[in-house]
Amino acid sequence: MKKIEKPKLKDVADLAGVSMGSASRALAVPHLVKPATLAKVKAAVLELGYVRDGAARALASRRTHSIGAVFPTFNNPAFAEAVQALQLRLTELGYHLIISSHEYDQAQELVNVRNMIERGVEGLLLVGTEHSPEIYEALTAAQCPFILMWSLDGAHDHHCVGFSNEEGGRLIAKHLLSLGHESVAMISGVVSHNERAKYRLKGITGQLLESGIDLSNERIVEQPFTIEGGRAGLRIAMELNPRPTAIVCSTDVTCIGALAEARAMGIDVPKDLSISGFDDIEFAAACVPALTTVRVPTSKIGISSANNIVALIEGRPLARRERIQIELVVRESTAPRR
Repeated sequence: MKKIEKPKLKDVADLAGVSMGSASRALAVPHLVKPATLAKVKAAVLELGYVRDGAARALASRRTHSIGAVFPTFNNPAFAEAVQALQLRLTELGYHLIISSHEYDQAQELVNVRNMIERGVEGLLLVGTEHSPEIYEALTAAQCPFILMWSLDGAHDHHCVGFSNEEGGRLIAKHLLSLGHESVAMISGVVSHNERAKYRLKGITGQLLESGIDLSNERIVEQPFTIEGGRAGLRIAMELNPRPTAIVCSTDVTCIGALAEARAMGIDVPKDLSISGFDDIEFAAACVPALTTVRVPTSKIGISSANNIVALIEGRPLARRERIQIELVVRESTAPRR
């Protein structure tokens, strides 16, 4: 049987009518190539079924043009949206993305980071600012550039792209206070090794305390960041005495669960109970009632993180912190206290 030869870069260049150098640049750094040349090379690649030999290319250049990103979970649409924007931007910059998740397991996060380093990623993106010392040690030992995404909270001196979760918590608390709510409860995710949940809670409790309202530990219900966690948290919160007139959820996903459980229990939202979320995922506006929440521009976080990690890899000047602006979005799930 005759062996079918794989198309080579020279075949692509010949078919596209460009030099091998131009064809190589179009595949490696498409954003630096003229659109007409790029279109010809892409057409030739499709026609020939050409696939670059990544291992050989990496060996020759000592570069992989790959960037790793380790997320807590992909069950939250906020993270999924950021991944989409991150991947598109990295592709434009001539890099490809390798992703993994650890489901809020610190030991698994370390395994994922080590695996990424072993695969030869040129840079790494991590969500949040709280990570085990072993992760930082592994990154330092491998001399692997990294960016912390999603959060500016916590004391550290690492490059990061994100927002203040504490500020977001304060925005929600101010809104509920302006509606006259004094009996408040919170359905929080587990705060251990998670500064996002920790500082959202800190912002809410701090703002309430400034108005003379102490959010005691029993009124802070820790549940998983899931719809079922929101449902379970709502059931527990409604057993409190005094019964809350407003419940803050640390994510929109848990908020959607809480809203569903309130409906199942015959509780009118927002007439009998105000409920708020955090993230402003796409479903937040489609809920009935639509969710009051804090809008986090997740696509911007993804795009900015891509720009920052590539700048760090390529040795370009880079600010230590890039602040992403968040805002309160008031919809129908909150109303004045009756």
